Amino acid sequence: MSDPELRFSVLGPVRAWRGGVEVDAGSPQQRLVLAVLLVAGGRVVSQDQLLDAVWGESRPRSAVGTLRTYVSRLRAALGAEVIASTGSGYALTAGTSDLAELDELARQGRHREALALWQGESLAGLDGGYAHAQRARLAERRLTLLERRLSEDVEAGRHAEVVTELTTLCAEHPVRERLACLLMLALYRSGRQAEAIGVFTDLRKLLAEELGVDPSPEPAELYQRIITADPGLCAEPGERARAATPVPRQLPADMTDFTGRQPDIDQVTRALTEANGSALVISAVAGAGGMGKTTLAVHVAHRLAARYPDGQLFVDLQGAGPRPPAARDVLGGFLRALGVDLAEVSEDLEERAALYRSLLAERRVLVLLDNAASAAQVRPLLPGAAGCAVLVTSRARLAGLSGARHLGLAAMRPDEALALLAKVVGEERVAAEREAAQELMRACGYLPLAIRIVASRLAARPGWSLARMRDRMADERRRLSELRVDDLAVEATFALGYDQLDEAHAAAFRLLAVPNAADLPLPAAAAVLGVAEEEAEELCEALVNVHLMESPAPGRYRHHDLLKLYARARLDGQEESRRAALDRLLGHYLAAMAWIVDVMYPGDPALGFGTTTGARPSFADLDAAIAWGQAEEEGMLGCLRQIAGTPGAALRDAVSLLDMMSLVFDFESSPTGYEQVAERLVTAAAERGDRIAEAHARRKRGEILYARRAAGAAAEEARAVRECAEARPADHASAVNLLAMLAHDRRAHDEAIALYIEAIEIWRALGHRSEEAICRGNLAMVLAEAGRGEEGVEVAELAVGVTRELGGGRPNPQILYQLAVALGAAGRPEEALAGFGGSRAEFRRLGQYTWEGLTLRRMAETYLAMGRPDRAVDHAEEALAMLREADQGWMGAKALAVLGRALTALGRRGRARACLTRALAIMEEKGLPDADDVRALLSRLDPPVYCSASEPQV
Repeated sequence: MSDPELRFSVLGPVRAWRGGVEVDAGSPQQRLVLAVLLVAGGRVVSQDQLLDAVWGESRPRSAVGTLRTYVSRLRAALGAEVIASTGSGYALTAGTSDLAELDELARQGRHREALALWQGESLAGLDGGYAHAQRARLAERRLTLLERRLSEDVEAGRHAEVVTELTTLCAEHPVRERLACLLMLALYRSGRQAEAIGVFTDLRKLLAEELGVDPSPEPAELYQRIITADPGLCAEPGERARAATPVPRQLPADMTDFTGRQPDIDQVTRALTEANGSALVISAVAGAGGMGKTTLAVHVAHRLAARYPDGQLFVDLQGAGPRPPAARDVLGGFLRALGVDLAEVSEDLEERAALYRSLLAERRVLVLLDNAASAAQVRPLLPGAAGCAVLVTSRARLAGLSGARHLGLAAMRPDEALALLAKVVGEERVAAEREAAQELMRACGYLPLAIRIVASRLAARPGWSLARMRDRMADERRRLSELRVDDLAVEATFALGYDQLDEAHAAAFRLLAVPNAADLPLPAAAAVLGVAEEEAEELCEALVNVHLMESPAPGRYRHHDLLKLYARARLDGQEESRRAALDRLLGHYLAAMAWIVDVMYPGDPALGFGTTTGARPSFADLDAAIAWGQAEEEGMLGCLRQIAGTPGAALRDAVSLLDMMSLVFDFESSPTGYEQVAERLVTAAAERGDRIAEAHARRKRGEILYARRAAGAAAEEARAVRECAEARPADHASAVNLLAMLAHDRRAHDEAIALYIEAIEIWRALGHRSEEAICRGNLAMVLAEAGRGEEGVEVAELAVGVTRELGGGRPNPQILYQLAVALGAAGRPEEALAGFGGSRAEFRRLGQYTWEGLTLRRMAETYLAMGRPDRAVDHAEEALAMLREADQGWMGAKALAVLGRALTALGRRGRARACLTRALAIMEEKGLPDADDVRALLSRLDPPVYCSASEPQV
């Protein structure tokens, strides 16, 4: 497979990158489809093989359509050429994968590099028989490679270094004889003959008890050679005897309840062991206060202590404190531990550093430098020769340490956090209140220090329930005060880092915590701070460097949850600054959305009230703008919720932003979020007595309620806006259009036509040509359904022409869809299908998947009218899968009805009845007039001759 820009990974979570930027591979089932194609290595995978891999024996009847949707979305994300259709199967035709790289490295005998490709458990997060089988196969392959690498280490004379690793592996795989042989040989060559014999004795006993067999010839022969001290087993002599010197053992005690962090442990361990004594190795662990850097470093140092027989040195460099110790004094402590009389040593830093390096030149020592302030503080403390290793922890990333391997320590995974809690408070308490335990860990932000504090408080109060502690943590205003016990406090730990900031960075830290967004892109961060993007980037990157902020992706920034609470607490009493930051963020979003709306709906005056000051963005094209909008949709909704709850904020502009978002995004796929925001804006406008903003917000809430098929509530809002004297003319027109759509749904065609004509006249008077054209498209659909198909085509073609003129030749896909409906009603199905195809492609491009699902359903109806029920079934199933994923029950009901009709035409009456019955239930629940049609169709089907648990399912 070519295209080096496209890279895949399965040796860990299934992921994809293009040009170094990660591509969203979709839901777990969609990533499983990608994994099957990757494992196939470019070979064709049949449709049945994919269906078995994803669903196994529990394959749903809609599986084929859903599989096609997954493939289609993968193509959209990765490139249309990446997945080829061949016969009834698919093949991956482009990109490189870690699996292919593994094959090549293993072929070349580069086992260490091959092993480094694993990033955790293979196919992590994917379920099902296929995933489990592949995971087991790849785990076995990894173990085989590991055996080969360890064998090379032992033969190369690195037997002492691998004893600890081999001991751990033998405990994990007690009947794997090859590992036992390697451990026996490594121990024997390390002068530990009795332990080597013990390994064989344990193996022989275990095999007899567990399997009833004796060891194979290889370990038995090696055992005989060991007990007879066969000279051929000895390693080559090479190490010089050393004079007896003090061996410092300065490591602090390891945590007896250390839990989790295995990927981080593996990364640090690899960093400290891969050089195998051929070079000085440095591993630097950085992270926010309370993230568990010291605990992790001490744990790893204890695990590796045996590799450094000449000692382990430790010092707390107090980098977060006001007066870190001088390097000269630290070196004095190290020299004293190494047996040097300081009375004979100069006070000069350079001389002490030179003596320190000389003493370590012929030794294998591990140096743990905890809580470093900077690379400059660390450099004089580094040994100068191979054989030693240095492990450094710090709050800031020490980029100035040449040759260091860096690890940014993040919060614990949810499962690790629960395991740590259980270790401290007891498995029984956590098992009895698992849901409360999970919520408590979320409140702790999975920060190890916070978890330990909460766990310690619970352990000291066995009568407290976990739910009680969770409830105490629920109030964000008091959460930090709850996170303290004895001399431990999360707030105090955060303060150590915050107090070292200058005023500009401290202000940025505070203000960037104002938005409720999960994270902020750089332009939005610049808006919040009220500075240019270049200055905002410097401020944000500096905060990331000291781990007071995180950067989950290039150009995006966020606070850890508890750090956000700490930052917001520093803003108490600064309401004006907080409100100004929100208004600037709103202005940024509004300016960007206005750009998109201008391109998608050209020819209309601005939708807003003209009060924002956000800078107009310069997107490369509409595709780039839509991608930006989809990435920021949740952030914009969060901003609107905050604006609604902030007295004095720019409420009218907030309503305008919601209006623009609903025009651009597929808000029907997530009506709840939009409905909640609209509700809050209506309430806020009413409370502030802003009748103009209230009318605008009520009109928008009515349209959202209409999307949910809450017809009565939507009509109530539309009538209220229509009768409001303060409402803007544009809101009047939208309200009339909404009333027309409601009449259309009731099949009150004459009423709908009259209302659409009224709305068209208002839009024309206002000069909103795009809105006028869309309203004409709505009118065309009513005319088509009223039996006036050709008249509907004429009206729709006029609307399409207007949008082509306004859009420089690009028509509005919604109006193309409306024209296609009219063409179908006029008895012109081939033209209708062409129109639907064009609108579908544009809906997909814009990410409006609900509209795409509606288009597929209309195509199914058209094929059915043409006497092509087979094609109708394909399109109806695809529409159903898409609308189900978008959680559109009433639209899915209509797709089910079409599918039922098509299946009836194919004689598949069992499944047809199941589809129609389900469609009828939804339509009756939603009060749709289509229910009468479905009921009539069901009555004409032959009654089922039996009823059992195997009744056909949808």
